[in-house]
Amino acid sequence: MRRQVFRSDRIKVTENLLRNLHVQKVLELGAGDYSFEYIKKSKEVQWIKVDLLGECNVKCDLGSEKVLLPFVDETFDLVICTEVVEHMLWPQQILRETYRVLVPYGSMLISVPNITSLSYRIGWLLGHLPSCAASGNLPAQLDSLAYEREGGSILGGHVIDFNMKRLLRLLEFSGFVVSRMKGSGVIWYKQILPHWCLPPSFASNIICLARKMR
Repeated sequence: MRRQVFRSDRIKVTENLLRNLHVQKVLELGAGDYSFEYIKKSKEVQWIKVDLLGECNVKCDLGSEKVLLPFVDETFDLVICTEVVEHMLWPQQILRETYRVLVPYGSMLISVPNITSLSYRIGWLLGHLPSCAASGNLPAQLDSLAYEREGGSILGGHVIDFNMKRLLRLLEFSGFVVSRMKGSGVIWYKQILPHWCLPPSFASNIICLARKMR
């Protein structure tokens, strides 16, 4: 089963970034276990959720090497992709499709776990693997972040580790320019340090608002 998402600073910072955007058409990728649709400002905002599992409008395997979102070019003002690409072998494919379906100068909000966060740096020194480290599809009993489907099959462990530099390079490679970069503070089963007391490079999660270059 998918793990429950608690209301950490990652959620709060993401909400604040989204609330400052004025959009009409939103695409949220990987929204099966948590969606930010509750923050939309009016019923006129079109919000489409995509995932392979969970309650979504469109079912799509985002982990495919040839993922193709079922939308025409330049459809959405905003694409949200939080805590998704670390599960994908080909995250550049998701960003390629995101670029395609965004209108000119449209926005993307993306977040990833930070393998070089403050708590993980301490953990590395003590010989511990970070809880967010890539673990493939090992079962949960072996400290994996994979999800267990009904029937016992395994899906969706972390397969790529991100820090700020790798995320920035991926966005630039995919045709995006960063407009805002935030961190989630330090999270270890609960909020240990708030987001405002340390830079994003030391935070447990890196949260980035980027714009499609045109």
